[in-house]
Amino acid sequence: MVSGERCLAADDDILVNNMKEMIGGCCVCSDERGWAENPLVYCDGHGCNVAVHQACYGIVQVPTGPWFCRKCESQERAARVRCELCPHKDGALKRTDNGGWAHVVCALYIPEVEFANVSTMEPIVLQSVPHDRYNKTCYICEDQGRESKAASGACMTCNKHGCRQAFHVTCAQFAGLLCEEQGSDADNVKYCGYCKYHYSKLKHKERDRHKLKHRKSLELGTSLITSISSADKVRALLLSLPLPHLLPLSPPPPLVEH
Repeated sequence: MVSGERCLAADDDILVNNMKEMIGGCCVCSDERGWAENPLVYCDGHGCNVAVHQACYGIVQVPTGPWFCRKCESQERAARVRCELCPHKDGALKRTDNGGWAHVVCALYIPEVEFANVSTMEPIVLQSVPHDRYNKTCYICEDQGRESKAASGACMTCNKHGCRQAFHVTCAQFAGLLCEEQGSDADNVKYCGYCKYHYSKLKHKERDRHKLKHRKSLELGTSLITSISSADKVRALLLSLPLPHLLPLSPPPPLVEH
């Protein structure tokens, strides 16, 4: 099913195993909007909550009829389908190069993961992921009392230099800690995630920057208004002054003939 309209809004009270309702629209980028050139596509699988943008899931051609995500298309038993990079089962998954499954969002945010075909975004290649990532524990899982899940899968680390906090990509997604930043090239996107502390500081810094920019624009506008007001006052003063008395011109002296 295809739609350009927003789907369900995020709701922190819903259990974390329902990804679509936890993060809003697209299971990959979390944006609820859809566009004609990049619509939201909804899976028609029974009980499936997957919604993805065409570009976020590597859909080459948007279907005119029913559409099924790779998980529903495979008809594999749900109990056997689990992400190799995180403990969450639901969401936009694709096959890995070793025959397993992984979330597209996990593949995007863990730097060493690759897509064998970047257009279709599949299969997801995991062979370059260092073992160290599999040995880390997710602090978000631990904070939420899910210690048994904390050591599963592979973790990304906070993008703040020097911070060692590690977490699952989907855990950070549910907590609203993922973002896209400008990459090294003008058209390049860097997928980043921060721990709660550094994400809060980052947002606070952005708000301060916006406030400063807004204050400067207000000051510039006030200065411009003051300048215009001063010019109007000068103009009004000149118009209020009486015109000088105009004396009649004296006739020229008569010509004298010699």
